[in-house]
Amino acid sequence: MRFISCASFYGTGSSAITDLIGEYNNVYSFTDEEIRFLHDPDGIDDLYYHIVENPNRHNSGHAIKRFKRLVDFYSGSWWYGKKYSKLFGDNWKKISYEYIDSLVDFSYKGGWFYDLYDRGMPYYFSKRAPQRILSSIPILKKIAPTHPYKGEITYCTKCNEEDFILKTKKYIESLFSSVIPEDKDTIMVDQIVASSNIERYTRYFDDIKVVVVERDPRDVWMCERYVWKEGLIPSDSVEDYCNWFEYSRMNRRKEDVDNGITTMLVHFEDLVYDYYNTVERLEKWLNLDSTNHKKGMDSFDPSKSINNTRIWKRYPQEKENIEYIEKRLSKYLYVFPEKNPDYINIVDDKMF
Repeated sequence: MRFISCASFYGTGSSAITDLIGEYNNVYSFTDEEIRFLHDPDGIDDLYYHIVENPNRHNSGHAIKRFKRLVDFYSGSWWYGKKYSKLFGDNWKKISYEYIDSLVDFSYKGGWFYDLYDRGMPYYFSKRAPQRILSSIPILKKIAPTHPYKGEITYCTKCNEEDFILKTKKYIESLFSSVIPEDKDTIMVDQIVASSNIERYTRYFDDIKVVVVERDPRDVWMCERYVWKEGLIPSDSVEDYCNWFEYSRMNRRKEDVDNGITTMLVHFEDLVYDYYNTVERLEKWLNLDSTNHKKGMDSFDPSKSINNTRIWKRYPQEKENIEYIEKRLSKYLYVFPEKNPDYINIVDDKMF
């Protein structure tokens, strides 16, 4: 199966790429939700660390339990909404459980204190306190509970690197094969690969290309401060915001995010101010046939998306903060084109 994915840094516009690639007839655009089970905490790459890189008699089996719990969480429920089960149906849990079983060599009844700790401190103390209290009183010591881990199962695995990657590839292929239509040969999945340590995640695919999406930091600041107001990144202090921006990109080395083999760096603004050239560049790199681009601009329309650029100019009261960002994050600023007759774009003079 051939995969295309986007990786971004929060608010940089990966959905624009997702919309654009989804306009090709041979591409199945797999929802607009982020699919993150590879690189989320307790996800597959955490499994890799605990099983392959740093196997441990306690940690390896516990990592499998935590991944299973993540699978259950992403399955969703009636009271906090369907999540991946809404996208994959029953196959999400079924295929994920089969993958977990393939990693386990044997299991036994038993546990350790993290099995209690993971359920929260109240649960931990409810199980350990009676034992501690009763065992400290000589006359009651004999009746103190001695099996706080009753009902727990410990998983053991001897999976090496080759086995783990092979089984993970099979898992991902099985999962997405269950949803991709027969008339599609490529699937577009948003954020299945993280924007840092990209090679660490692409090894779980036989055929994947990742578009890393950036955006002018001035607009990201303005959107969070006045539009999104999600509270996921700093928006009260411009100094904190710049610290966060640099921190989130500290592994964004050019050879990682734009190596021309598995990754390509595209700015959101390129899709607006240089639409045709950017589309041609993507088509060539992704091996997309322009004759399959049937939907035109139904999904992504640069003449509309231009309203999502240069947002900082609408807020003159932010002049001092913008000047600070321009000085502090100068290497991340998007260089907007000068108007000239040779510049190829699809929108009229209002752009400039």
